[in-house]
Amino acid sequence: MRKSVVFIMIIILLSICGVNCDDTQNIFQSQLDNLDISDIEKFVDEINRESKGLLPEINVRELVLELFKGSTIDSLKEIGTGISYFFLNEVISNFTLMGKLLILAIFCAMLQNLHNAFEKDSIGRLAYGICYILIIIMAVKSFNDAMLIGVNTISKMTGFMQALLPTLLALLAAVGGISSSALFQPMIFTCITLITTFIKVFVMPLILFSAVMSILNNLSESVNISKLASLLKQIAVGALGLVLTGFTGVLAVQGIASVSIDGATIRTAKFAVDNFIPIVGNFLSEAFDAVVSCSLILKNGIGIAGFIILLLICSFPLIKMFSIVLIYKVASALIQPILDNQMVQCLNDMSNAIMILLTCVISVAVMFFMALTVIMGVGNMTVLVR
Repeated sequence: MRKSVVFIMIIILLSICGVNCDDTQNIFQSQLDNLDISDIEKFVDEINRESKGLLPEINVRELVLELFKGSTIDSLKEIGTGISYFFLNEVISNFTLMGKLLILAIFCAMLQNLHNAFEKDSIGRLAYGICYILIIIMAVKSFNDAMLIGVNTISKMTGFMQALLPTLLALLAAVGGISSSALFQPMIFTCITLITTFIKVFVMPLILFSAVMSILNNLSESVNISKLASLLKQIAVGALGLVLTGFTGVLAVQGIASVSIDGATIRTAKFAVDNFIPIVGNFLSEAFDAVVSCSLILKNGIGIAGFIILLLICSFPLIKMFSIVLIYKVASALIQPILDNQMVQCLNDMSNAIMILLTCVISVAVMFFMALTVIMGVGNMTVLVR
């Protein structure tokens, strides 16, 4: 009787192992169907609404399945085409802003010539001052819009990472990276929260103060605070670089340390299963390998999908900010022959300040890309080491 039961158990385990080894796609599909990605899908739904038909409809599960099959080239081409169209639309829509700047600049030039012809014409001087202030107000409004776009984009990217990381770290633990998952979860969540808050609360307001100092510096020749404005910019850029470097270093050290621990743990567990479970130990080990391999593919698929979604979250706002910078650069170049150097320098300083805001958003995106890359790499190394 005991021999019969053992024989039946061996047959069942062999059949299970055969399915696991031969039908990887079914295992992958089952794991994907059972994975809770509802929080990630909320961000994808928001992207689908905001894209306004410029991008193909994105479905996370279908995207991961396409990545598994290796058939995402057409989707990526459509995404690239949609982003290009959006960039052209933004540049064209900002031509209105450039037109207003040029018209006001022409009026300023005419009034300046009128004031020079009649030195005692206080009305002409007042009108010139009003036009000058209007241009500055438009520049400040554009900077404020860019700053709001930057803050909202960083908040969206942070929210998406907080939705993606639990799923990704759970899959990392499933492939054997238990220590890595345990170390990364508190560290990455803490760093993401602290760094993004630091950028929004300290770095971006510092850039705002720098822009205000630049405007005040160009209002009158008697006011000279260009060094203060430059100092504030340097502090903001230096703080941003320091934070990014620190995050990268901590991430790399934690990743290297945890891979060694996980590799040793998995090798020990696999050796124990192979040698201490009689008869079926080897089959159980092979079944474990099949499940881990599918989990690894799923983890990488979710990670790559996270890359694409994160890129889409930040691409449209970055294009909006870059189009504003481009318009101000072109406008300052066009009005330079007809206006005094103070106005040209003011517009150029504002475009540089918006460019630093854009750099802040790009830095946060790069930081998140690096975090995803390290997590995916640690999972791959864990499986490789075992």
